[in-house]
Amino acid sequence: MVCQPKLMGRAVTTAAEASALLEALCQQPGVAMAEPEQHGWEVFHQLLRGGEIPARFCTDAHLAALAIANGWRLVSFDRDFERFEGVERLSLP
Repeated sequence: MVCQPKLMGRAVTTAAEASALLEALCQQPGVAMAEPEQHGWEVFHQLLRGGEIPARFCTDAHLAALAIANGWRLVSFDRDFERFEGVERLSLP
């Protein structure tokens, strides 16, 4: 998201800067990358192939697959996650 001019305005970063920011974040105490418990990639591919999912939703599909595979609730302002069957969501206003 930090590379998106519509979101970040003049604070937009390059891909290299975003990569460095992510690396720094992941090195903080208590931060870990989310990984699927089991069958995560299969769920991801099922979501992508299960309907008319535009390419711009691939990241959303990956987050949805993580939530589904791990039995997590996805909390988001983004209503686009409604398109993924099987996601337990908590919509924020």
